[in-house]
Amino acid sequence: MSKKRKIDLENRVFNPTWSVQYFVSEFNGKITCLLCNDVVAICKEYNIRRHYQTKHESKYSHLSETERVQKFEAMNRSVSAQRNLFVNIKSENESITKTSLRIAHLIAKHGKPFTDSELIKSCLVMAAEELCPEKKKLFETIPLSARTTVRRIEEISNDIEVQLKQKVSKFQWFSLTIDESTDVTDTAQLLIFIRGVNSEFEITEELLSMRSLHDRTTGEDIFKEVEISMKNFNLHWDKLKSVTTDGAKNMCGTGKGLIGNIFNVCKELNCPNPIAIHCIIHQQVLCAKNTNVVSVVEVVSSMVNFIRSRGLNHRQFRQFLREIQSDYTDIPYHTAVRWLSNGEVLLRFFKLRQEIAAFLKEKKYPQQEVLSNEEWLWKLAFVTDIVGYLNKFNLKLQGETKLICELYSTVKTYRQKFELFKTQVELNNFDHFTCCKSLQVSLTTPFPNNFASEILIDLNKQLQQRFADLDKNSKNLLFFQNPFNCVVNEIPSELQLEIIELKNDETLKNKFNNMDLVSFYKILPEVDYSHLKSFGRGFISIFGSTYSCEKTFSKMKYVKSQYRSSLTDDHLQSVLIAGGTKIEPRYDKIIAGQK
Repeated sequence: MSKKRKIDLENRVFNPTWSVQYFVSEFNGKITCLLCNDVVAICKEYNIRRHYQTKHESKYSHLSETERVQKFEAMNRSVSAQRNLFVNIKSENESITKTSLRIAHLIAKHGKPFTDSELIKSCLVMAAEELCPEKKKLFETIPLSARTTVRRIEEISNDIEVQLKQKVSKFQWFSLTIDESTDVTDTAQLLIFIRGVNSEFEITEELLSMRSLHDRTTGEDIFKEVEISMKNFNLHWDKLKSVTTDGAKNMCGTGKGLIGNIFNVCKELNCPNPIAIHCIIHQQVLCAKNTNVVSVVEVVSSMVNFIRSRGLNHRQFRQFLREIQSDYTDIPYHTAVRWLSNGEVLLRFFKLRQEIAAFLKEKKYPQQEVLSNEEWLWKLAFVTDIVGYLNKFNLKLQGETKLICELYSTVKTYRQKFELFKTQVELNNFDHFTCCKSLQVSLTTPFPNNFASEILIDLNKQLQQRFADLDKNSKNLLFFQNPFNCVVNEIPSELQLEIIELKNDETLKNKFNNMDLVSFYKILPEVDYSHLKSFGRGFISIFGSTYSCEKTFSKMKYVKSQYRSSLTDDHLQSVLIAGGTKIEPRYDKIIAGQK
């Protein structure tokens, strides 16, 4: 059977002399007759001549060479003008659509209602009236209705998902962080974040999916949703390095919990279990809440809320502070949900303790006498100082793309600090306790050493227990953090020979001291250090906390508030993906897909 000819592969070239001879022009690879607008299928003189002779020669054969040139130029100008008009209209329409997409993306980023796009359009038209009246109609054509904005955000979200799938396919290792919270309609929303590392050590951290649970939220239910997301992105269990959860039983339970179900599927597939990590930030908060600190915080919060929650009291207190010319004009409102606010409230309360005592005495507040109790004031000062350190600890644990070894180093640092504090407070050494030091001169009652020691002992005990899962992996974490500082016999056998080479390479040792950890692993030669690089990719992918989930939940509660409770699960997911991604939407590709 003869091979079928492929005309487009014959590379035929248009001869400019044909233009005047046959009244044709070439545009975008197509030969168009200027006399009848027909397209000649094949760029070959025989075909062009046949078309001209068959349809037009009898009418135009009498023209002289000069007349033919003039006729051709006139028709060509007319056709070119039409083409430019269509091109300009097309370009204008694409710009209008792109504007609509970019505004929708901005609305998603800021979590604003879809109807805000209509207000934005009104503002644009109003601005055009004043600045460029001739362009007013152009601004009026921008599609920014609420429905259009919803559709645009969905298109952006879908494009982000396509791009993420492309990135995911190149991951050498990946990790997940998973958390669940209820929205304003009591629907359990499960957030699944992924952090993956490819062969070039490019780190991608994105919201993989949001799964809505309208019934139970058992470990099996959560696992099914995670499994669906894994299949949707074609992720393989043998590349899963770790799973970070909030530590709830349905999450971290090794029996019927999410972790237990993941371990079971890994066992069936004969692949290693991922490292299970209980969210570091949550652990720190639990440590703080499980100490005697709470007994002091409760008294303070009761007094603060008495002042702040009643309008008259609050106004009178602020007026009272102005009258006595206090350095402060108010005290922050205390909320048990935002533990970090405790540090701000306690410090302001401590500095305003005398003013608050006078105000509460005037109001005949039942517990106001505690503010004249010197032992309680010592406790207040100590708790204020220690909560200040806990808040600093918490802030250091927060942030995206932080390496697990950095977070573990922070944990170890604060363990040592609390050990030092215990020794010092037993000796009444307040060098690191600003509030306590300020009371040394004014108070005659001895410092309650037992109270302070009990808090610090309990705090360190909680830190040891709750970070035990990291301690179990401490050797690997320390090795990952500094592969030069290890005992060769104590590391996996596949890494031993590579580490011996590494330890004796002075050039790499100097580079290690002068660049960040990810960059160092990236520059290692693949030929000589393939196992070490793979080890590095795995630990770079690990989430130390569910910070990404917590941050997104905050946005979720803002987006789906009591005023937007009818927002569907699909629309909520689109907003969270489009609004929280680090991947840049491909606007031109989205527009091309609409045609």
